[in-house]
Amino acid sequence: AAVGAAAVGKRRKRTAAAAGGLKETPAALRAPDAAAIAGKRTSKENVVVLAKEAGIKLEVRPWDFLSNVAKDAARGWFVRRAEERGIQWSESVAGFGARQGELDGLFEEIRDPNLRYPDYYTLPFHGYDEGNLSWLAAHELEAATQSMCLGYYDGLSWQDAQEMYRGAARDTISEYWQSVTGHPHSEGGVPTMPKALLDLGCSGGFSTHEMSKAFPGAKLTGMDLSPYFLSVAQLTYPEHTFVHGMAEDTRMPDASFDVVTLNFLLHELPLAASRAALREAMRVLRPGGVLAVLDVDPRRLL
Repeated sequence: AAVGAAAVGKRRKRTAAAAGGLKETPAALRAPDAAAIAGKRTSKENVVVLAKEAGIKLEVRPWDFLSNVAKDAARGWFVRRAEERGIQWSESVAGFGARQGELDGLFEEIRDPNLRYPDYYTLPFHGYDEGNLSWLAAHELEAATQSMCLGYYDGLSWQDAQEMYRGAARDTISEYWQSVTGHPHSEGGVPTMPKALLDLGCSGGFSTHEMSKAFPGAKLTGMDLSPYFLSVAQLTYPEHTFVHGMAEDTRMPDASFDVVTLNFLLHELPLAASRAALREAMRVLRPGGVLAVLDVDPRRLL
């Protein structure tokens, strides 16, 4: 059985004022020479025009220049928005950096040296040249995760926004579990709970830990392709188990989990990989179990 867990409750309409506090640089406000650009045929040539107007000497290929500018601008915007909403981004990053020795040890324990990464996973992603396979991305993971739900609710703290979104998902998954497993209580009056849960694409373990709130007592296993992210997960949530592996091919036994969750994973995968991950989730799911998918609203990606 499958359920798409989505945040419910009244959502506040986003307004332009929400971004009003963000500071724009002079370069961001400068309007390009539209007439000069109109005569160009490619994006690379357009970058050359912009660079000349700004007095920039290009020492890299134009498309690489554009990528770096876009990457830095996007990351800067996310960091500023997060800090303005109370997320201690810099402090969080510094905290993980101070514990790098512990992270290195966990990395060696968790990493599967025989795992071959799919091509899509080795590309630049989320503003990082090495994608999810870097310590920079791992160090920023906690703060970035805390900021994920800010675009859904105006005027709320990041803690309240997270609880509104993920809390609704937890409740929906828990209620659905009870609805498909028969009576909510066993003969002894003890609530029926899943014994084993697999969280595919668990990232830094935040979603895995959220599921422990819905199903206390269950054995939780988080799986991700990034050993860097998993090291952060194991450091942050030592009570759970984290495994280096692929959602498309977990190498887990058939019918070995009562619940399988995919939290904020499918929107990051190519279509073929998404289909493979869902097939794999159904393979490791026990008969009568629950497959739960939580993902972003494509209309509210920022």
